[in-house]
Amino acid sequence: MKIGITTDIVDSTKYHKGVSYYIQYLVKNLPRMSNDEIYLVHFKHSNNYIYKLDLGEIIIRSSDSGFSKSLASYRRKELLKELDIIHTTAPRLPYFPLYSIPKVKKVLTVHGLDLYIPSYWRARFHKMPMGWLQQKLLDVLFSRNKDKIDAFIAVSNFLKQELVTHLRIPNEKIWVVYHGVDTRFKPLKMEKYPVIISDTPLPELIKIYYKLRKKGITHKLLIFTRRGYGAEAEKLVYHLNLQKYIDFIGHLPQDELIGLYSRAEVFVHLAGYEGFGLTTLEAMACGCPVVTTNVGSLPEVVGNAGILKNQGDIEGLVNAIYEVLTNEGLRQDMIKKGLERAKMFSWEKTARETIKVYEDICK
Repeated sequence: MKIGITTDIVDSTKYHKGVSYYIQYLVKNLPRMSNDEIYLVHFKHSNNYIYKLDLGEIIIRSSDSGFSKSLASYRRKELLKELDIIHTTAPRLPYFPLYSIPKVKKVLTVHGLDLYIPSYWRARFHKMPMGWLQQKLLDVLFSRNKDKIDAFIAVSNFLKQELVTHLRIPNEKIWVVYHGVDTRFKPLKMEKYPVIISDTPLPELIKIYYKLRKKGITHKLLIFTRRGYGAEAEKLVYHLNLQKYIDFIGHLPQDELIGLYSRAEVFVHLAGYEGFGLTTLEAMACGCPVVTTNVGSLPEVVGNAGILKNQGDIEGLVNAIYEVLTNEGLRQDMIKKGLERAKMFSWEKTARETIKVYEDICK
């Protein structure tokens, strides 16, 4: 088979995270599992390592001008028509023209909130006019094109049910293929630091940490990555006079994250809606106990290896984190269970099951 995979998210992102890593690891592992011809479909030249894997490449746009530009553009469109499958790796506005290419099977991976977003999460026109417009366009274009898509890959069973319930996608058109965790994510032999780490800079996290200090916990709190709520959390830090004890360290590349997971004594992930929850899996793979909320896909990913509490249960989360930090037996048991749980997920498995989707729709 000739398979085209959209990879432009890798080219355009400033900080690689969830979807970008999914694309890179999928592209890296697919050739190991199959003899199919793989073509990377994107919009501009990039130096990312995936373009040095000796795979095919189709660059849709070009800096050429005049007749040469027209000729190149025609040839690129013809190359797309020669594919057996085109796999769009996330729902994005630039991909919708690809769903109209005749005779080519279409696959779409859905990672989270891109298609169905509860109304209270939607961008408001008066606050984010461009975001509001993009959501409206996505809604309209998706409703017009969803029947052209042959297979939807949901990254969790939770997300599959969301697609069935809210977007009326037929159950038989949805395959569940989990994300994986790279083999580099493993416990490093490093001295443990008395720190709590989190990737969710929410005011609720600051309240939890404040209550932990009231209970005698002296660990610092390190918050990596920013998810749009950092400003409110930082205001609360100053209001509660916690500046000396909390650091917002921003985005970290994977190599640094592995070290942070390995040093920390607990990872706290506060999610309100989660399509997969890759950071919880990464933490478990590095031997870091996980305390999180039981929303979305997190029970599927964490299982009984971590502690899951109801969303908004501040006291329950405080008590759970306190137990992990003060009960060495519990912490060691969680580390052991987390390492075993993480073995269930790999990018090789993701690639193998993705190939199965391709084969199923081409029968």
